[in-house]
Amino acid sequence: MARIQGPTVLPGATPEVRPWDGRKEREFSMVAELHRASPILVTAQGILPTDTVAVIHQHLRPILGAAAAHSRVRITRLVEPTLTRPIVAQVDIQLAGHRIRAQVTASTAPDAVDRLAARTIDQLRLIPRALADCLRDRATNHSQPSFPELLPPGERRIARRKTSAPVTMSVREAIAQLQAMDYRFHLFRERYSRQEAVVLRNVSGGYRILQTRPNPIGLEVATPPLVLAAAERLTLAEAIDRLDLTGAPVVVFAIRTTGRLHALYSRYDGNYGLLGPTPFSRESVRR
Repeated sequence: MARIQGPTVLPGATPEVRPWDGRKEREFSMVAELHRASPILVTAQGILPTDTVAVIHQHLRPILGAAAAHSRVRITRLVEPTLTRPIVAQVDIQLAGHRIRAQVTASTAPDAVDRLAARTIDQLRLIPRALADCLRDRATNHSQPSFPELLPPGERRIARRKTSAPVTMSVREAIAQLQAMDYRFHLFRERYSRQEAVVLRNVSGGYRILQTRPNPIGLEVATPPLVLAAAERLTLAEAIDRLDLTGAPVVVFAIRTTGRLHALYSRYDGNYGLLGPTPFSRESVRR
């Protein structure tokens, strides 16, 4: 990939941004960076307008403030022609003692930048005083993370398989991690029951906790509304059928042969991903 450098910007200055011009779209695969004096590092890949980096900078720098120097943005146009929302944008923000992430999908690059800015404001509300005073009263839609869309059934495949051991934490800590990282689900080991568990978001705004043998011992430490349920025992083929039938973004299940929790989920490229635990490791698993 070719490395290019964006417009030179003095510290504290706002870069000059040209209006979006669809005629200037061209195919490129590159790592695009603003000048080192500009605080936000942007990686762009795919068919995108040539001024994408500058427009991202213009939208996000006022929102991020001092945190812009510790932020990275990635925007990608996926190549699958049947996707209606092929643009995926993500910002990763490192704050003192905290990490915040926001990600969105959209049909066009301008819409993706607008959505990412709004989602970033929502995410920064999770950290006291992380959001600039002038933005704290700004209304946003408080939406859930952007759900991927699947390719037609005959074109889907398991594009990624990942195994790692869940980190031991309380339900409250797992929910906080899910929220901060804008995950759709989070696999962890519940501290009090010592069981593997997955926390997912409900459409109603609450959360579901799935375990192989539901144990409510640790739920009293959580404040949001919770639903505790047993993960159904399925084969991988059955889990794929379930995901296809329901259209859900993720199916959490226990493998029939081992009883271990797994998550089959839809990826932004339209394919499946499979996440499962490995024993005797202290590495965390996050999506």
